[in-house]
Amino acid sequence: MLKALFAAAAFLLTSEKSTATPMLSHDKEVIFEAPSNHNIEASSGPSTMIFPNQRFFYKLDNIDYFTPSDQPAHIINVQSNANFQEDFNPVMIIPIVKSKDGIFTVQHLQPLVEAYLSEDDVLTESHFETVLFHPESNVDDGLFIDLSSIVYLMKRFDTKAIFMDERFSTNLPSPGNGLPSVPISTIPAKSIEHGLAGPYLFQYIPNQSKLHFYPIYRLYPDYYKAFVNGIYPLNDGSGFYNTLDKLDSYAGERVGVKDIFDIKGVPTTAGSRLYTAWRGDVDKTASSVKKLEDEGAVIVGKAKTVAYANGGMTIEGTIDHLYPYSARGDQGQSCASSSSGPACALTAYDWLDFTVGSDTAGSIRRPAAVAGLYGNKPTQGIIGLDGVIPLLAWTDTAGILTRSPAKLVKILKTWYSDSPINRRHNHLPKTMLVPSDDFPDMPKDIKSLVEGFLKDVESTLGMKTRMVNQTAIHPHKHFKPGTDSRPYHNFFTATDFHETMWAWQWKHLIEPIVQDYEAKNEGRFPYVGFRYTKGWQEARKNPWKEEDFDLKREKLDRTADWFNNMIGRDEETCSKTLYIEPLDLDNSPIYRETKFNDISETLAPTRKNPLFAYAPASISGAPNYVIPIGQVPFKSLVSGQMEMHPILMSITAYPGCDFMILDFIDKLDKAGLIKEVKTGRTAF
Repeated sequence: MLKALFAAAAFLLTSEKSTATPMLSHDKEVIFEAPSNHNIEASSGPSTMIFPNQRFFYKLDNIDYFTPSDQPAHIINVQSNANFQEDFNPVMIIPIVKSKDGIFTVQHLQPLVEAYLSEDDVLTESHFETVLFHPESNVDDGLFIDLSSIVYLMKRFDTKAIFMDERFSTNLPSPGNGLPSVPISTIPAKSIEHGLAGPYLFQYIPNQSKLHFYPIYRLYPDYYKAFVNGIYPLNDGSGFYNTLDKLDSYAGERVGVKDIFDIKGVPTTAGSRLYTAWRGDVDKTASSVKKLEDEGAVIVGKAKTVAYANGGMTIEGTIDHLYPYSARGDQGQSCASSSSGPACALTAYDWLDFTVGSDTAGSIRRPAAVAGLYGNKPTQGIIGLDGVIPLLAWTDTAGILTRSPAKLVKILKTWYSDSPINRRHNHLPKTMLVPSDDFPDMPKDIKSLVEGFLKDVESTLGMKTRMVNQTAIHPHKHFKPGTDSRPYHNFFTATDFHETMWAWQWKHLIEPIVQDYEAKNEGRFPYVGFRYTKGWQEARKNPWKEEDFDLKREKLDRTADWFNNMIGRDEETCSKTLYIEPLDLDNSPIYRETKFNDISETLAPTRKNPLFAYAPASISGAPNYVIPIGQVPFKSLVSGQMEMHPILMSITAYPGCDFMILDFIDKLDKAGLIKEVKTGRTAF
């Protein structure tokens, strides 16, 4: 809540000593010299005046900040007794809750201030050089600010000036009698909206007797190259990004957005120079992102994606952008699949709350698995995907990654709340359906984690584990006789999935982009790297007709019915069972470089379960959520040391049962069976 009150977003910029790439692009950087009456320091370069329509960078208490000065966030009238210059000054806005006796003392102020300082990383002590008091709610009969509060601010922060609502009074002595004193200026009643709090820069306009307040953003370096850029709201009424000026469901939550989601005024690159040049300006925000904004989330930047959200896990597969670095383990690990930027960012930056990604065939779940994060692929169609670059519309979904199970539950229950796809449930299922195929050969340390987790769930939530052998019940054992001798003929296989994604994206997105490039470059095919060249040229050489897509869709629907019927539907529990298994053990660890992966040993032997780890939920449209339960050591080919790799469980339910899974995760969290993971080399 404090971050919401401070309206404080973290926008990234390289510090002076860092070699990291600057994240916050700007048209004109203006640096200014610190005025003598406060502690704002120029970050570099010559001093200059501040003019409208410019942006500037500065330091407070050796912390880098950014403020857009072209449009004040708030303007109020003031009757000032202080001698303010026409420069920028830091101010801390503090809303006051009226006490029972109507007196606000240091006993009320000190714990409030100390909580602000401890819980918000944007705020520093220098912001208290000037303090503005206003009522949290209506104070029709006034409020008395005791001298002890003023003395506390003067001694603790060397406060030089105070603004207060005209309905407030104080017993501050007059200057010159040897007692503590500070200039106090009044502002009209109700000139500041209720609840507004936090650090700002203000500028006094003497000929108008007005105060202009400007937002403050702390700047962070992007050491791990996880973001494409940083962004900030314009605050000019154009809708080119909204300010955070109220307390909402996500108030103050900082979010990075995968760079396939449109944000008005910010280029969508899709990880591709070709797409960036073809697309041009973005004039509308994706509805899914707009919903986050409307609920109070602060978007701090667009996170990197593999080109066109089409697979890719190593530096060799990313041609136009440097593949992001993971903070986990040896720091040579991949964050896997197209939502790699959103995942890598969360391993590195503890000020980042969650990231938005897309999942077509595992692009959120796989990054979560290797990075040790909470993530999800929701029920197909649960949230709109307008303004999102498609890969395969049949299975495209939008989800999130986060370090916290509580945030996963809170964010998704609001984000997906108005979907008609959601199904009712009265309580949780009683059965966990667990594939047994790979348990006999599972390494002991991993097996101990998995079995311990299942037993804890049984004892805590009263559920039962039912093992199922997928090798025995898989459709290839029961295909319809006489239709075809090939066992997978009637079902949508991983090969079908791969072929359909390339064909669909070529037809619905890529073909006009390539044609446009060829028309402007004398028929030359664009340079997009070997993988995309091969896939696109194959799609062009053998274009699919509508009947080809129809046949694949029939197979997908048939396969979906089989998988969803195995999980089962129930009116009381939404899903008859929860399908649960450890995730992707035979494909981890994954290094950033292909040559390491070619010679590395995996955590577990090759998967015997004939169902691929990520495909069933994508094909069936079922919700699939992944949660970290622990970590195990592995010998790194990069560091030569034993590093830790996270172990995650995959949870799948019947389509429409997302909220039931979220309730399940919430109960696990509150029972202490899962917990928030941390940034850095290890998740736990």
